[in-house]
Amino acid sequence: MQTVFIGLDSWIIQDGNYGDFRVGEEARFALEFYPYRTSPAAGHDHQMIRQSGCRYRCQARYAFLHKRVSVLDFGLLAYRELRAPIEATLNDWVEVEIYLGIDPFFYTERLCDIPGMPPLAYDWRIERIRLETTPWLESRNERGQTVLTRDEALEAFREVPQTDAWTDDSGRAHYLLECRRIGGPCR
Repeated sequence: MQTVFIGLDSWIIQDGNYGDFRVGEEARFALEFYPYRTSPAAGHDHQMIRQSGCRYRCQARYAFLHKRVSVLDFGLLAYRELRAPIEATLNDWVEVEIYLGIDPFFYTERLCDIPGMPPLAYDWRIERIRLETTPWLESRNERGQTVLTRDEALEAFREVPQTDAWTDDSGRAHYLLECRRIGGPCR
């Protein structure tokens, strides 16, 4: 089956939606995507090409559209809890660069009940876990509040045997889970 690199922020565990993850364990979860760039696709083939971390360049089709959510199919199904661009129609093909992450709880707690919503949860075996060690950059927003962002030019990770969402990176950890799909999709 397919190996996929999936992002996980510590707050998702801290909110009680999942326990800490360990290498070698199996877990079921849906995938959420965050688009960076989207354009019409030249072809009609599912593609998923890893760029770095859990960032992918995909050729995908809109598999489900609703006023609250859109689902892309790029060989795996993933959702975005936001209406697709107004010009998007069901089965349109797009090229999209995405961040691919674990469903925080939006799908499992409410989106799965939308009529017509396809099953999005997959069964995964966690092959490796990497803790992001990319340095933080501190800046101020327009209101003078401190904002932390990662220095993308110095992206780095170190392998760990399990997540420790309450302690790693002072509770602000971001993880990269290398997962092998072993089943699904299901609800």
